[in-house]
Amino acid sequence: MKFGICYCYWSKDWEGNDYPKMIERARACGFDALEIFWGRTLTMEQQEVNEILAASKANDVEIYVSGGFGKEEDLSQADETERRAAVEKSKRLIEAIARLGSHNFSGINYGAWCKFDRPIDKEKSFEQSAKSLKEIGRCAADYNVSWNMEVVNRFENYMLNTAAEARKLADMVDHPNINILLDIFHGMIEEDDLAEAIRTAGSKLGHYHMGSNNRRPPRPGFLPWQQVVDALKEIKYDRCISFEPLVRTGGSVALEGGNVWRNMLPADADDTYLDDLIKESLGYIKGMF
Repeated sequence: MKFGICYCYWSKDWEGNDYPKMIERARACGFDALEIFWGRTLTMEQQEVNEILAASKANDVEIYVSGGFGKEEDLSQADETERRAAVEKSKRLIEAIARLGSHNFSGINYGAWCKFDRPIDKEKSFEQSAKSLKEIGRCAADYNVSWNMEVVNRFENYMLNTAAEARKLADMVDHPNINILLDIFHGMIEEDDLAEAIRTAGSKLGHYHMGSNNRRPPRPGFLPWQQVVDALKEIKYDRCISFEPLVRTGGSVALEGGNVWRNMLPADADDTYLDDLIKESLGYIKGMF
């Protein structure tokens, strides 16, 4: 089992220019992976790529890539010309993240994130997305990348709100490199049973996100953490659990999908506080395995 931390825990923005430094910080806090947003991976200069690769090797920390697609990247769109363009961009993205030594891309990568600007026909959207993902799966296999479709709440996407819907789309695609990302925050909103959602995803579960009900780091509370951990053990899940706390206001995380409208940390929280908090959280979850 690997444990990852999302870059945005330490930043108010989804993306940054200090990934080698944050790779070292992730290892110092006990994590095996640093999860970064996908956008800049397409335009990184080779020098930055080399620095990330060197830091990853030196610290034994893997890069995971995640994020949500916009209208241009929407793999479910009905217009064939636009859908084809989205598929080709997805292939370029796979090549870009492979440059970083990454083997995982997770997120709203089957439709569009927070876009509800066209009539909703879920069956048609599923058909178009499956058509796209079959081709993307072949490309992902060439680069040994798991393309993990994130199940999110109804306020962020209309296609995959439950593990059952994600499993349906994964089965339609039927490719070993097209898998599912479950996130306990979204599941808390949409699922009847968080542990059963894990069982539904089963062998197609390629990634798991953890955070508390208000998106602070995992901690004791009313979420059924032990039931979730037991379900992960039951399906013999051995990939990565990433922590995705969204705790900062005033940047792109808050304004572009994260919706953080109040300070989630003490006013005097500094780097030491953040690191101590996430170490404690990691120990809490690891202690259940």
